[in-house]
Amino acid sequence: MKYMKTSEGLIEFVKSKIGCPYWYGTFGNIASESLLKYKSQQYPKHYTENREATYRSQFGKQVFDCSGLVKAYLWTDENGKIVYNSAQDLSANGFYKNCPVSGTISTMPDLPGLLVFMPGHMGVYIGNGEVVEARGFSYGVVKTELLKRPWKNWGVCPWIQYKGTGDIDVDNKLTAKDARLALRIVAGLEKADAVKKLLADIDGDGKVTAKDARMILQKVAGLLEE
Repeated sequence: MKYMKTSEGLIEFVKSKIGCPYWYGTFGNIASESLLKYKSQQYPKHYTENREATYRSQFGKQVFDCSGLVKAYLWTDENGKIVYNSAQDLSANGFYKNCPVSGTISTMPDLPGLLVFMPGHMGVYIGNGEVVEARGFSYGVVKTELLKRPWKNWGVCPWIQYKGTGDIDVDNKLTAKDARLALRIVAGLEKADAVKKLLADIDGDGKVTAKDARMILQKVAGLLEE
């Protein structure tokens, strides 16, 4: 059985990496002399002489760049080993281009696990208005406030299974109306764009069904735990 990658798993993973250093072109590698030499030859503009002392002080730590933070989660198998996958070896801009659902940041639904983007950079929205990002050499992996950073776009990672919030009408509360909307989507009576379908898919199986409507009602009644 293929090891499933979920939005919940992504959030847990990136939060666990807060405090790790930023090394350009890395994806969870352990900082070492050999890695520094290799990356210095590969990306000389990033591994400048004035940064060497800082890099050396970080030997033994796990290191990431912005897209590498997400790639590390995607590539970590059930045994905790990072297994390289060339099909997912993308830059931040490459990740955005591959998002099956995306939009401007002003249209972003409050769905934890979404990716957020600015030109050449990306982060992971973890909910409650917060993002985890490998921000850069001077910062490392940090938690930041979504609205205090110049994010331009959001997107759905194509290799992550998302569980919708159920808040289909995006009024920041879960009500019986959301369950009715889910049923109308199922019956073809409600026009739903990709974002609404994503929010309605509360069980995360990739489709909107009567089960999702039932689960939304159960959450409204407090019968279903978050």
